[in-house]
Amino acid sequence: MKREFRTYYLLKPLSWIYALFTSVRNMMYDRGILPATRFPIPAISVGNITVGGTGKTPHTLYIASMLKDKVTTAVLSRGYGRLSKGFLLADEKSNSNLLGDEPLMIHNRLPEIYAAVDEDRVRGIKRLLKEVQPEVVILDDAFQHRRIEPSLNILLVNRNRNILNDCVMPAGRMRETAAGRSRADIIIVTKCPDTLDGRRMDEMSAELMVHQSQKVFFSTVKYGDIYNPFTSRTLVPEPGRQVLAITGIASPEAMWSKLEGLFGNVKKLPFKDHHRFTSRDIIRIEREVQSMGPDAVIVTTEKDIARLRSCHLSTELKERLFTLPVTIRFLRDEALFRENIIEHIESFRKKQNRHV
Repeated sequence: MKREFRTYYLLKPLSWIYALFTSVRNMMYDRGILPATRFPIPAISVGNITVGGTGKTPHTLYIASMLKDKVTTAVLSRGYGRLSKGFLLADEKSNSNLLGDEPLMIHNRLPEIYAAVDEDRVRGIKRLLKEVQPEVVILDDAFQHRRIEPSLNILLVNRNRNILNDCVMPAGRMRETAAGRSRADIIIVTKCPDTLDGRRMDEMSAELMVHQSQKVFFSTVKYGDIYNPFTSRTLVPEPGRQVLAITGIASPEAMWSKLEGLFGNVKKLPFKDHHRFTSRDIIRIEREVQSMGPDAVIVTTEKDIARLRSCHLSTELKERLFTLPVTIRFLRDEALFRENIIEHIESFRKKQNRHV
């Protein structure tokens, strides 16, 4: 504890420098000194101002799912951790090495929408407009990507990490100061407990809002049925069953807690966020689960499955490997959130038509 305290104050000056840099950069975009590109279709940005762990992909999936039957929808990501470069559109041949784990997860969950990656988001949208003509594009993890001016900016804030009490990297976990939340049209407080009461939501809304036009919503994690992605077999939770939890995500604690509630004792094997599994890792995983008994199973995340599929897995390992899918649920005002998204798209279209 004493060492962590000392490290924090040693890193604090570097955080001040980083905060100054990001603040000046944002000011230059806000004043038009640095140009931001607008596009003729709604561009909905979903992102955060902290490092990992806010649930960007589940919220992106939620919005894409609600729009897919109404408008031609595309999701554009940077493709973090992929081995490829440039613009790529997901298809049946895509894997995590080409797309990255999160875009591949989006493509697997919603194959009826367009999922694309490009480290240059401006170029990526231009390619989408040219090749597939989407009516709306959702920008995954683009809150700091100021080269694009989104038509709607959605900021995700982890309920368990108060951005008002944190500082920027490296002493803290912030990508920029909390003042950056002023750019958000909608703020979603994520990973809330089901028991969060309305009065506390109102208090948090007042704390987070910078201007009255902002809207604040609250969401919680919702887990689906545990299933085997290779056989589609569903795993019925049995208390006492041996489970090896493999996680390569930023915040695995909620998943561990869920599995412990379903099975009891769970053995945890965590890896760093976006970890690229090696043959040595696969051997280690096989040994771990085999040592736990013939009925032991592995449960992991959909993001990790996206990366594990690119590895050489034995038949036995595939049969033991299950995934716990994650979605989100709004604690209140879900209908209002959906209305806001639809109204934004309709309003954008009307403005465009008036200018044609």
